[in-house]
Amino acid sequence: MSGDAWIVFDHTSRLAQAFNDRPDDFVAFPAPAGPTGRGFMPVLAGVAIPRTAPDMDAAKELVKYMLDPATQIATLRATNFFQVVDVALPEDLPPSVKAAGDAVAKMSGSADANPGLLPAGLGDKGGDFSQVFVDTFERIVLANQDIRMVLDDQKGKLAAIMQESGAPCWAPDAASDGPCPIE
Repeated sequence: MSGDAWIVFDHTSRLAQAFNDRPDDFVAFPAPAGPTGRGFMPVLAGVAIPRTAPDMDAAKELVKYMLDPATQIATLRATNFFQVVDVALPEDLPPSVKAAGDAVAKMSGSADANPGLLPAGLGDKGGDFSQVFVDTFERIVLANQDIRMVLDDQKGKLAAIMQESGAPCWAPDAASDGPCPIE
């Protein structure tokens, strides 16, 4: 919104204010396709009731309420978190939901969709992990550095983070014994 960025990759909920405040000034688009497809990170949430729940009936009613189409639409309006049940969406959704929804639908429905899980097992190295991707983007896109050189340099930094954290691979990569190898 400050005018400092021309392109932003972020969670749909963090972009909502820009789309809602200035819907004609921003465009949402699917993730670009790379050599292994159109990579993106869907955030999936699950609901479970422990067997030891003190009031099983009330817990089941809460889950029923959360999955109700009206509750799903209210959550979408308030947070830009898309519904997890099949529901007819109303026409009067905020601009942020409309923009992000179209992009998410195109991306997740594309033939080359390649969803990946959120990084897990990184412990206190999560910020360092994210910074590798920010630095890579800045060096390639903003500083116009040689792509192969940047990827080779950042590969070493990413490998060190994986070794230090001991984090195993997560989807779409194959499972690993020990730290996820960086290729």
